[in-house]
Amino acid sequence: MNKIFYPDRVAVIGVSERPDNLAANIVKNLLEFGYSGEIYAVGLEKGEVYGVPVLASVESLPEGIDLAVILTPAATVPGLLDACGEKGIRHAVIESGGFSEFSPAGRALEERVRAVARRWGIRFVGPNCISVVNMDNGLCLPFVNLDPDAVKRGPVSVLAQSGGVSITYMLLLSEAGPGVNKVVSIGNKADLDEVDYLDFLLRDPGTEIVCLYLESIEEGRRLMELAASSSKPVVVHKANVGQASARIAFSHTAARANDDRVVGAALRQAGVARAASFDDAVALAQGLALPPVRGHDVVVISRSGGHAVVAADAVEANGFRLLPMPEDFLSNVRNLFRADVIAPTNPLDLGVIFDFDLYARIVEECIRGLDPDALLLVHTYSAGAEGEMSRHLARRVGQLSHRLDKPVALCAFAQREEIELLKQETDVPVFTEIEAAVRALAASRDRHVRPARLLPLPSAPDRRPHEIEGLLARDGVLTTDAALGLCVPFGIPVAEWAVVESLEAALVAGGAIGYPVALKALSPDISHKSDVGGVVLNVEGAQALRAEYVALEKRVREQAPAARLTGVMVQQMYSTGREVILGGKRDPAFGPMVMFGLGGVYVEVFGDVAFRLAPLTRAEARRMISEVHGSRLLEGVRGEPPADVEAIVEALLALSRLLVECPEVAEIDLNPVLAFERGIAAVDARVVVKRKRRET
Repeated sequence: MNKIFYPDRVAVIGVSERPDNLAANIVKNLLEFGYSGEIYAVGLEKGEVYGVPVLASVESLPEGIDLAVILTPAATVPGLLDACGEKGIRHAVIESGGFSEFSPAGRALEERVRAVARRWGIRFVGPNCISVVNMDNGLCLPFVNLDPDAVKRGPVSVLAQSGGVSITYMLLLSEAGPGVNKVVSIGNKADLDEVDYLDFLLRDPGTEIVCLYLESIEEGRRLMELAASSSKPVVVHKANVGQASARIAFSHTAARANDDRVVGAALRQAGVARAASFDDAVALAQGLALPPVRGHDVVVISRSGGHAVVAADAVEANGFRLLPMPEDFLSNVRNLFRADVIAPTNPLDLGVIFDFDLYARIVEECIRGLDPDALLLVHTYSAGAEGEMSRHLARRVGQLSHRLDKPVALCAFAQREEIELLKQETDVPVFTEIEAAVRALAASRDRHVRPARLLPLPSAPDRRPHEIEGLLARDGVLTTDAALGLCVPFGIPVAEWAVVESLEAALVAGGAIGYPVALKALSPDISHKSDVGGVVLNVEGAQALRAEYVALEKRVREQAPAARLTGVMVQQMYSTGREVILGGKRDPAFGPMVMFGLGGVYVEVFGDVAFRLAPLTRAEARRMISEVHGSRLLEGVRGEPPADVEAIVEALLALSRLLVECPEVAEIDLNPVLAFERGIAAVDARVVVKRKRRET
């Protein structure tokens, strides 16, 4: 990977003297960005572009080329990559399109490229990408013309699955203040993917913050584990979350949509900031480029009372606290100017002060005297004399923030031209929306106050109890008794039940369990028992059981004549308890996931559920419960007793262990689980088994 970002010799393949040749733009960008290594160009015939000779074949290149950049028709790429391999080139960037994102034939062509790369041990970026930029050494490989003056070197590195998005982020981050260090458009990810690049950038000395734009995530678990283990903040802008965007994304970069609820949960668990838009991602990077926010206390200084009110709302909405200002501190501040200028409040309204040097002194007094966790400076000004004074103020505030190791977010309001000058002439991140500034500070706080909570995924045990092995021996949907039986070894409480094959046995079971009971048909061929009349609730006694048992068997045989009826479950009924749902699935990108929600309309209508990656910690299980909007119902309302939340926590931890230790379990639903004042009981369960997960 190092030779992709730090090559000593680069060969650009596909260059010609034609004015519309895109590969020639790559040569131009390398020269204008001051690339420090040697540049070679290869085309169909000899020539010269921007003073660089064009060679007529890959074989004409000298030995020792570190990186080949290929921009030619897709059909020519396998042969050119093979020639690179013969020449000893072991790293490539394939910018050409027309592969898996384009057609089935393109997918086959991409497989040929992979095969060639494997044969020669070549690692490559793309295909179908705009390529790589490294501001440390001037390596600039996009085929679009770029202006070096528009790109600022800084601490943020960008990984994007879209070439256009990578360029947009490079320009936005340069304009907003932080600047960029490395940019890579990863394209179809036929070889190197976001995990490879993230692993490199988290160890790269020039990168302090990583911003990812992704349309699909294949190795989600590994990606989250990398992000969670690093001291460097990571921001993710995840697109392709709807049906319409899924179709476009697949034709764009062969990206398949992920379950967005799973993605969101995984990012939170790994301590990754999720951006909702381009502007949001840039604002988050601005905030993370400041000294860290280590707590919840904030001071707001504003030149406008109305802006101060907006700021106070944003502070509260993001979980901050406006730090109280003691009278002795305000007395010290008042000594800097007339005593009646400011009121003793936070936010500080400095609207009647026109000496901007005093602003900087007040910022310093607030930091030194109050020791806030962050300071928001909302600065409104006009063009002319105030413009120059404001740029001086921004530089002073940036120096104070750096010297005192305190985050100061500068949010400026002025004419558009003035804001652009402020961004260009200072090295301070400049926010243009109060809400964005406060959200950025909150992202920094969350990273430092709420560290990543993702545990590594352990391997499944080599040996398990025989009853578990027997239940998971075949693919398919387990019957209810088998699904509940799988829960028992892991310590998940279940309602008492017995499986019977005759009316007489059902009567014995009903008497032993105690009425009322429920009757449930058991068949490996029926996924939803109630759809075929296979469930009877509240059977009150032996006489009712006789009638209901016979009627149940008749209904099931009439409505599902081909189904094998292996027995009937006689199960304990409960008259109380709050319904909740515990579940899990094995996500193709993120691995085992645990789900929690309330029963009834809360999950069916509102989708009010929380997800987490397994294995869970106890604290994370509690957070799952509190994250569900209806969780207050578990505390007891309108005279109802509270539910046993700790028993639910224990069940979530047990379900997490089950999913980790039983990789054959593709899906599991415990629905409903009844939560009582003391204890819980799973009443019904559904488990889907796919053994290939265990075998691989």
